[in-house]
Amino acid sequence: MNRIIKPVLLGIVLNACAGPGAGGQPAPPADESLQRLNVYEIPTDQYGQEAPVMGPGWIQVSGTGSVQVDPDRASVTFAVETRGSTAGEASEANADAMDSVLRALRDAGFDGLELATHGYSLRPEYSNIPNQRVREVVAYVVNNNVRATISDVNAVGRVIDQAIASGANRVAGINFFASDTGPARAQAMALAVRTARAEAQVIAESLGYGLGEPLEVSGSASRPGPVPYQVEAMSMRAADTPIEAGDQTVTASVSIRFAIGLEGSG
Repeated sequence: MNRIIKPVLLGIVLNACAGPGAGGQPAPPADESLQRLNVYEIPTDQYGQEAPVMGPGWIQVSGTGSVQVDPDRASVTFAVETRGSTAGEASEANADAMDSVLRALRDAGFDGLELATHGYSLRPEYSNIPNQRVREVVAYVVNNNVRATISDVNAVGRVIDQAIASGANRVAGINFFASDTGPARAQAMALAVRTARAEAQVIAESLGYGLGEPLEVSGSASRPGPVPYQVEAMSMRAADTPIEAGDQTVTASVSIRFAIGLEGSG
């Protein structure tokens, strides 16, 4: 630890100067007067106080803190799968079904609705006849996905109902997430610091010392990802049960090195 050194000013007093001395006596030679210079210290508090002397060594501790966050956004991904005897037939059927799903979701007026399609695929289906040497293409399958994100987490069930009723035939995923975890991350970090400091205090006092200043600090807080919801049983039917959003957990951890304070000052 750096120490603040209390500075002093050096004052020089000339006991004899040029000119007549006391009682009209002539002044002593210059070299004799230099031999009678006095040096004294002038304390200067305006430059700061000297840092207190610390105890021996340091204490290394760590701490963690967790804060629960309520999700304020939800995203639901639907799959629209169609079949046709030709690739064009399957693609056209899929485009019609997807348009119907998107139009129904937009017309429903969900708060903060954002729509995005992704994962388009076209694949052939082959016959599976025993002892058949050459497999034939019996159909083409088109799969397309749409993700609907809303700001009302309580409306997820209605979003699913609307999408399935308009042509979606599979719910591929449901996620809940918080759009702003900054305050929760700060709170978790503060909890982690308090935990670490309390642990260091106990160690120092148990050794008969006080706790000194922090010498080194490092830490981080997590940015939680979306909380997934199990959707296996929701394919090809309307969502007749409410869907509850789960909480997100923000976790922070710190590592702090404290100086050991003076003996008996704990």
